[in-house]
This record gives sequence, C-alpha cells and structure tokens, in this order.
Amino acid sequence: MADMPFTSEEELRSFVQRYYQENILNAATACCCEDRKQERASSQCACSAPEQLKELPAELLASACCCGNPLKQARLKAGESLVDLGCGTGLDLLLAAPQLQPGGVAYGIDMNEVALEKAEQYRRQLGLENVRFLRGIIEAVPLPSESIDIIISNCVINLVPDKERVLREAYRLLKPGGRLILADPVLEGQLPLNLRREPRAWAACLTGAISVEAYRELLTAIGFRDIVIELGPGDWDWPPFVNQEERHRLEGRWLSASIRAHRPSA
Repeated sequence: MADMPFTSEEELRSFVQRYYQENILNAATACCCEDRKQERASSQCACSAPEQLKELPAELLASACCCGNPLKQARLKAGESLVDLGCGTGLDLLLAAPQLQPGGVAYGIDMNEVALEKAEQYRRQLGLENVRFLRGIIEAVPLPSESIDIIISNCVINLVPDKERVLREAYRLLKPGGRLILADPVLEGQLPLNLRREPRAWAACLTGAISVEAYRELLTAIGFRDIVIELGPGDWDWPPFVNQEERHRLEGRWLSASIRAHRPSA
C-alpha cells in the first residue's frame, strides 16, 4: 500500500471503522454527504427528497452517509430481495424495505457494530419486519450465490482498497438478470502525495475514489452488462485537512457517480 499511511488492508479497515463509529456516537454526519452549500439542516440528508424522509427519525438522518440516491433508479418491486453493501445506520435500506412488501426482504451488511445497533433500533421504531442486518465486510457477504434481485451501495465502495473483490461478490450474489445500482465518489487524476498519506482522506471518501474508466473496466471484466455511469457535481463539504490550493486542483475532478449495471440473464 505504497504512498499510504496503512501497512495492510486490515489496518485501513480498522481506521475507517473507528472514524465512522466515533461520528455515529457523536451523532455527527460521518462523511461528505451533508451539503452545507445548500444550507441544509443537520437533520436533513441532501441525497433524498424531503417527502421521502418525513417519517424517519431525525437522528437517523443526521448520521446518514450518502453521495447520491441509488433508490431513485432501483425500480423496486414487491417480493424482491435487496442487499445494501455498507448500510451504515440504515437510511437507504429502511427506505427500500416497504417497497419490497409483501414478500420481499432487505439485507444490510456493515462491519461497524455501532452502526448496526443504531440501524436495528430504527428498524424497530419503524416497525419493519422484512429487514435483516448482517455484520461483516462487503467483500464477503454471508448470503447464497444467485439469491438477490438488486444490490445497492451508497458512498461505501470507495472506502475498500480491493474494489474488484467487492464487485465480484456483488456479481456472485445477484440472480441472473439482477441489478446493481451504486452511488460513489469518483476521482479523475491523482491526489497530491500529502493527501494520499493522510489517513482521514480515506475515511472522507477521497483517497479511495477511482476514475469512471476504472469503474467501467472493472464492471465489464467481471461480466456486468448495460453499464451506465452518470456524473454529478460533488456538492459536499471539503474535508478540513484539504487546503485551498488542493481544493482548487481537485475542483471538478472529485465527483458523484450514479452507476448502474446488471448481471446477464444467461
């Protein structure tokens, strides 16, 4: 892991886990999703429409981490099965679960025990019986192959060094014809060396972001088809450790991507 302040993937994973756990326990927004440029309240997530969020607990909205809205393109149907890779405190999963009823089930996987405890608390509060939370890493999901209709993830895959392993796991889980819908930051070009050596830059969704072309190549090589990648501005807060000169260099290159693909039917 050259040019990075981690000696192993496990060390990186532990750092990211502690970072988000501390933010969750402090009831703070844990990543780049809060859009202060639009003067959103801290209890409002900028990634979803207000009418979608009005029934959800304010504490859940304050701790939600997002860089897009994968559910907007999900076309969820009753009876389908869904997995949220890196579900955090559960915002997208808890929004999706009612749309899968009757007969459908929503699984959330996350390595952060504190996040899952909060997510389970919100599940009970909302009375959702078709939600299951699994503790683990998104590179190795404890579910059978070809058992899932749709996989979503929001601002998480960038945090994992081995993105190919994550995407291969998603392919394994999906039924033939199953859909993959991701929201993730992408970065065109390299970061300055000092940011690549800054541990917080990984947790802030910056260092681990890859290019659009790298995403497309990975998905294609794994076997996904009908790949669509749409870019939007990164209307999130800049991390405080990024100085003005670095922000100027990165402006327009650190973007939000909506990524859609599916596993072929045959």
